[in-house]
Amino acid sequence: MIRWLVAIALGLLAAWLAYGLPLRAGSTHGTARHWGLAALRAAAVALVAALLVGAPMGRAVPRAPLVALDVSASWRRAVGDESTFVQGWRQGVADSARRAQPADAALVLVGDSLRDATLDDVAATTPRDGASRVRPAVDRAASLGRSLVLVTDGEVDDADALRDAPPGSRVVRLTTPPRRDVAVAELVVPYSATGGDTVSAAVTVVAGGVATAEGELRLRIDGSEAASSPVPPLAPFAGTRLTVPLVVARGDRVAVVQAIVESPGDAEGRNDTLAVAMDVGDRPSAVFVSTAPDIDVREALTVLRGALDVPTRAYLRLAPSVWRVEGSLAPITEAEVKARAATAGMLIVHGDTAWRPVAGAATASRVLWLPAPPTQVARAGELTRTPEWYAAAAPASPLMAALAALPFDSLPPVTLAGAARGDNTVLTMRLSKRGEAQPAIATRSAGGRRTVVVSGSGYAGWALRGGRSREAFTALWGAIFDWASAGRGDIRAARPVPGATRAGDPVSWRRGGADSVVVVRLTARGVSPLPAAPDSLVLRFGARTETATPPLPAAVYDVETAGGRSVLIVNAAREWLPKAPAVAAGPLTAGAAGADTPRLADAGWPFVLALLLLCAEWIARRSSGQR
Repeated sequence: MIRWLVAIALGLLAAWLAYGLPLRAGSTHGTARHWGLAALRAAAVALVAALLVGAPMGRAVPRAPLVALDVSASWRRAVGDESTFVQGWRQGVADSARRAQPADAALVLVGDSLRDATLDDVAATTPRDGASRVRPAVDRAASLGRSLVLVTDGEVDDADALRDAPPGSRVVRLTTPPRRDVAVAELVVPYSATGGDTVSAAVTVVAGGVATAEGELRLRIDGSEAASSPVPPLAPFAGTRLTVPLVVARGDRVAVVQAIVESPGDAEGRNDTLAVAMDVGDRPSAVFVSTAPDIDVREALTVLRGALDVPTRAYLRLAPSVWRVEGSLAPITEAEVKARAATAGMLIVHGDTAWRPVAGAATASRVLWLPAPPTQVARAGELTRTPEWYAAAAPASPLMAALAALPFDSLPPVTLAGAARGDNTVLTMRLSKRGEAQPAIATRSAGGRRTVVVSGSGYAGWALRGGRSREAFTALWGAIFDWASAGRGDIRAARPVPGATRAGDPVSWRRGGADSVVVVRLTARGVSPLPAAPDSLVLRFGARTETATPPLPAAVYDVETAGGRSVLIVNAAREWLPKAPAVAAGPLTAGAAGADTPRLADAGWPFVLALLLLCAEWIARRSSGQR
């Protein structure tokens, strides 16, 4: 309305300037012809101004909302006769879509992707997507300036995205009767183990919308029963975490570990099993021996076991001939420590670097870490007697790429135990940031056997400071252990990231070799070929150590890369797991939906009318003798 008022005001002003001022000066007379000319001028200028300022031509028409239909597989969980349910589901969502908006509203399907659709497409759709992501639909509605109408069962993966829905958006929730259901939601086992070891499997079991009775959890390794545990009764949508010890049979292989839950009255069997892969070897991946344990040992073990996910056995010498197993502090003889160190793929010796396993043992790689001797206590009047060495540079070495970005100027000092000797210097340090740089870490190779020599104590200070210093500590020791571990047998160019992978989720890969582009060949067990599954993938890591590829159908895949084989297990989609609804029916955001207002400039007749009014005024002025 304000634009029309502005246009009318401009028209009246133009008429006053052209005809009102001369009338007040007495140059013309206020005849009917005179006022008629003024009216023509006012109408013509007002119409032109209305066209220029975009004045509306009528009332605003609300925009039809964007209707998003959830087609995730969670609709089909525990529904009895599936074919009958799908037919009813199609009719239900179609009716909801018709009631939600006029016939000209846009319709999309959401789940693991966003697709345009029509009501005819819905009549042939089966809800089978492996995810329930609504963020793409929210973004589409916002870009179109429309409200969003989401038709769903309430189980949305990214419910927080609905907070950004445009004004006037709402949820239409169709519910299904709750049924008794128990599912395995998570299975965590070590990425690799040594044959004969006892490992712990952590299993998370969840319940559906009805309370469950006591059940049983069974664990299998390569199809053979390995352990079992009772599952306590669960309340609706409750869960419990069970830790079960497993004895790993000997043999060099990639084992398939399965967790299977059984409960009376369980209505859905597709979520009762979860499987992961575990590398089993005849020798431990890493053995860490410390004859002078300190805080450096603890932080280095954190990187070795955590960031790199390398199974590690650690042994500490607390006094002459007094050895303990790290963690449990169980006593162990030195002869046993030497025997176990002799079978290690990678041996880390901290303290007395002259310590050796049993005679004749030849480990694939070693890390020899010589800590600095205890410093003298400062005397009265002295600030400190501890020599402080600061990281200076990372010269050209096999580890240079991982260490080039270290924040050398901000790292805490360490105490060197002398110059590290080797073929390649990895890290240099300066005393009090002055003087000649000394090698603190070096590497050497002989006969395919890799050795890293580390000098000094106090590296844990980097980790304890946090922030960039802790990242530098992880990068340094991660690079050391990565380079040394290349000789422990795992030389695969790439392998799946440990953990349970589900259909509908991207597949994560971890780089193992130096190549940034790796070709992976996939073979599905039991099905050849598997529909919709590629037989090869190209992994592009760039400067990263991990990358991801699109989701794969549920199956067990044998993976072949340069350097060796591995196993990728893709489990049933996360949509089959019972979970409480994340959204409720009703409005999402306050306000009104967007509206479209027809503009005067969108029509052709206003331009013609403005031209006719100007022509009529000009002809009338000429006929009355005015210019």
